[in-house]
Amino acid sequence: LFNMSFSVVRAVSGPLSDRLGGEVALALALSTMLAGASTIVVSRDFNLDLLGEGLLALGAGVSTNAVFKLIPHEVPQAVGGAAGLVGGLGAFGGFVITPCLAAFAHMYGQEGYSQGFVVFAILALANLGLTLALYC
Repeated sequence: LFNMSFSVVRAVSGPLSDRLGGEVALALALSTMLAGASTIVVSRDFNLDLLGEGLLALGAGVSTNAVFKLIPHEVPQAVGGAAGLVGGLGAFGGFVITPCLAAFAHMYGQEGYSQGFVVFAILALANLGLTLALYC
């Protein structure tokens, strides 16, 4: 469900980054991801978990477009190289986060499945702080 939602959002949210600018779109997307991850961490209700997952997918999809919108402004002399590096780091993040989520499930049992999303919340908060520090 997450991957499908993320892919759809990513496909249609490019104009949002064009309209708002990469900086604003990224800050909004990271805030949405933080809200989604936090909802999953604190919720014990399936419907709220679905809402959190939807918010997380929405934020992740928009943030991807926002980051790629920023690349030509930040690294105009090496857009292709920077885009490749950003894409590779994004793929690596997907590789690293899965074992982190699994570690929470292993350590905390059934509760760990939702508690593991604290990793997403921390990363979203850290990146939101960095985005605000750099662009606001």
